[in-house]
Amino acid sequence: MNEKIKNHVHNILAPYQDVKNVQDLEEELSQNLQEKFTDYKKDGHNEEQAYYMTINSIGDITELIQSINVETKELKQTVPMDFSKTELTKSDFRSVSVYKGKFNASNLNESDFSYADLTDSMFKSSNLTKAIFHQVNLTGVQFKWANFKQASFKGCIYDNTYFKQCNLTDIVFDEETFNGTIFEGTSLKKASFRNATLLNVQFRGSDLKKSDFEGAKMDKLTYNFLKSAKIDLSKVTII
Repeated sequence: MNEKIKNHVHNILAPYQDVKNVQDLEEELSQNLQEKFTDYKKDGHNEEQAYYMTINSIGDITELIQSINVETKELKQTVPMDFSKTELTKSDFRSVSVYKGKFNASNLNESDFSYADLTDSMFKSSNLTKAIFHQVNLTGVQFKWANFKQASFKGCIYDNTYFKQCNLTDIVFDEETFNGTIFEGTSLKKASFRNATLLNVQFRGSDLKKSDFEGAKMDKLTYNFLKSAKIDLSKVTII
């Protein structure tokens, strides 16, 4: 479990590895968290409970960075991360900021991106089976030839997000808000967009067979794309 904690700390500090003193901070934080984990175990919590209590105790990572006088705005512009061609099964990317990151040809099966900021990142030929995307900033993210089998999406930001030739079959997007999102040549068979809001969304040559838009709200552009695909739009609202 100590190794799992160290890996989590390394992931959340990954965008800052070029910053002076960040490695010392990583070592110190890992040690402190391992001590907390031990204390939680002594209090009677099982390993899984103790682990999540330990991770959740970290708080706002920007405060840690500011403690060593780092301007996070500068880091956002200068430190892109490359995780391409990497085995990352069940990786913990929760609350991590990875700006313009690359996850090309990586195995991210069952990885958790909850509360992460992935602005302008690229996922090309990535395996995202059972991956978790809850409350994730996907602004400008490009997914190309990615497999999302049994992946989970909830409360994400999809501003100008691009899905090209991806497998989104059976994916649930209920109550999500899409703005300028493009689905190109993508399988959306049996996908659910119930009660979702769709603005300037394009479905270029995508397979929408048996997809569900009941209760969705959309603008005329999106409506026309779906109408041309002969989707049942009898229960949608044009806004």
